[in-house]
Amino acid sequence: MTGAMVVVAPGSSVQLLIAVLVMLWYLMIVLKTAPYEEDSEDWSSFIACVALTLTCIGGFALIMDKQTDRTYEDSLLAVILIGINVFCIALDIAIVVIIDCGVGAKCGLCGGSDPKSTNKKNNNNKVMPVMTSEGGNKDDDVAERARAAWSEK
Repeated sequence: MTGAMVVVAPGSSVQLLIAVLVMLWYLMIVLKTAPYEEDSEDWSSFIACVALTLTCIGGFALIMDKQTDRTYEDSLLAVILIGINVFCIALDIAIVVIIDCGVGAKCGLCGGSDPKSTNKKNNNNKVMPVMTSEGGNKDDDVAERARAAWSEK
């Protein structure tokens, strides 16, 4: 986005219009392809992209507003733009704490238990040795002892 903004009409409203179009295109790609491994990372990326797009739209509104006859209240628009970005940061931190750190799973917010702890606790796989040779040799004795040990459990 920065490369597109530098090349096209520096300081003009066209520059921000191109930036908004590029970000909307990127937003559609992120929304459609979900490029990250975790869903929480996709959500964080999507939220940040929406905040950037809304910020550029607000900047576009400020640049297009006439100096003599103001359509938008500058201070109100500034508070809205700051609020959008603060909300984005707070939401991304909440996603990291609740989903990625597992606080939501421990509190029951994310529907279930922590997947990292369940993998360690519920691993009840057992491996049974199988005799592969037909003849009697030392390997048969080892296999018989292993079968006996497993059958006792």
